Amino acid sequence: MRLLTLGAALVLCGPGMLRGQTACPTPWQLEEVLRIGSVESTDLVARVLDLAIGPDSALYVAQAMVPAVTVFSLDGRVVGRIGRAGRGPGDLEVSARGVGWMGDTLWVADLNRIQLFNADERAPEQVIQFSTGVPEEGSRLSPGHMLADGNLIGRRRITDGRALSSRGENPGLALRRLSRSGEVLDTIATVEWPGNAIEHERDARLFPGEHPLRDLPPLGLGEYRTALKPDGSAVVKIGKVQEDATPPAFDLLVISIHGDTLLHRSVKYEPREVTRAMERRLADEYARQRAGDHRPSSPAFERTRRAALSVFWVPEYLPPVRQVVAGTDGTIWLLREMREDRVDIWEIYDSDGTLEGTVEIGHGRSSAVPWAPWAPRLAVALASRDELWGATYDDLDVPYIHRYLVDRKCVP
Repeated sequence: MRLLTLGAALVLCGPGMLRGQTACPTPWQLEEVLRIGSVESTDLVARVLDLAIGPDSALYVAQAMVPAVTVFSLDGRVVGRIGRAGRGPGDLEVSARGVGWMGDTLWVADLNRIQLFNADERAPEQVIQFSTGVPEEGSRLSPGHMLADGNLIGRRRITDGRALSSRGENPGLALRRLSRSGEVLDTIATVEWPGNAIEHERDARLFPGEHPLRDLPPLGLGEYRTALKPDGSAVVKIGKVQEDATPPAFDLLVISIHGDTLLHRSVKYEPREVTRAMERRLADEYARQRAGDHRPSSPAFERTRRAALSVFWVPEYLPPVRQVVAGTDGTIWLLREMREDRVDIWEIYDSDGTLEGTVEIGHGRSSAVPWAPWAPRLAVALASRDELWGATYDDLDVPYIHRYLVDRKCVP
C-alpha cells in the first residue's frame, strides 16, 4: 500500500473553504490501493469512458475504440471480456460508451443502442435501439443510460448547433425519460445551458464547441453539471446560479426520475472574476485544441487557430461548479471553480446538502480528453465516503484506473 503517487496530491482544504457550513476541519486521507494500466500492459489500452462495479464485485470497464467491456477483479486482474466488434446482437460498434447494472442485469451502451445481458454474456436478452429527433434543440437522442424503472435517459448528440444557440435566453435543455422504444415519456429536469457553445459562423467545421469553463464531464451522463445516481433512481444537478443575489448562491438539486424534487439547497459562494491572464491562456488552449488535426507548421493549423481565437469569449465570473458526481452512498461531489494554479477543488456534501469536506487535486492529467488542458486532473468515476475510483493519463498517454480508500478520521 502506498499513499497517492499518480501525480495528484490530495488533501482536505482548511476551514476557510467551508463557507460557514459544518465540516471536518482535518484532512480526509486517501491511500491508493490499486492502479490498473502500464506501458507494458494490453489490458487497459485506451481512454476510460465508463466503469461500474457489478454484484459479483468485479470492475466492468468501457474503453474508447475497444469493442468490448473488460472485466477486472478488484486486485486488477483481467477475468473476462464482454462483446466483440460488429453490429449484431452481442457485438459492439466501435466501443462501449456506457456500462452499468440493474440488479443482476448488465447493460452496455455502444454507438446507438443498449444491450441487456443476463446469464449469457455473448447473447443479450434484449437490444434497445432508437434515434429520436429533437428539432427545437437541434439534437438527436439515442439510448444512453438505464434508469431504475427500466426506462432510459438518452445520449444527446447535437446535430444543428445553430438551432441550439438560437432558442432564446438560456432556455435550458430538457432531460427526458424515454421508453425502450424511444418514446418520450416525460421530462425529469431541465439542464441549465448558460451560453456554453462557442459559435464559429465563419468556419462551419468548427461549430459548435463547448466552452473550456463549461465543458462536459469526462465520465458519466454527459450533461452539463448533471449526474445520474449510480442506481438510476434520481439525477443530481446544479440549478440556477444567482451571481447578483445578496449573497450570491447556486441551487443544488436532487430530482427523482419521475420529476419529484428530493433536495433543493441554496449554496452560498463568492464569485470569482475571470482574470485577463486566464482569458488569454484559455483562448490559446482552445484555439490550439480546435486546430489540433493539423500540424502546427501548416497553413491550415494557423488559419483554424485564428478562426477559433476570433470568436472566443469568457464570462465575467467563473462558473461556481464545473462538474457533479453522484456518490454511491448518497454523497454529492462538486468540482468547484477553475483556479489560476489549475488545482481542482472537490467539495463533498451529504444527502441533505450539508458540506462534509473538501478534496484538493493538484497534479495529474484526466483521462477525459488528453488534448484539453482545462480538463479536471482526475476523471472521477465512482465516489463515496469510503473509496474513490478515477482515471488518468500519464505523460506517455498511457491510461490508468486508480482506486483509493478514504480515511475520514476527524481530529478535533
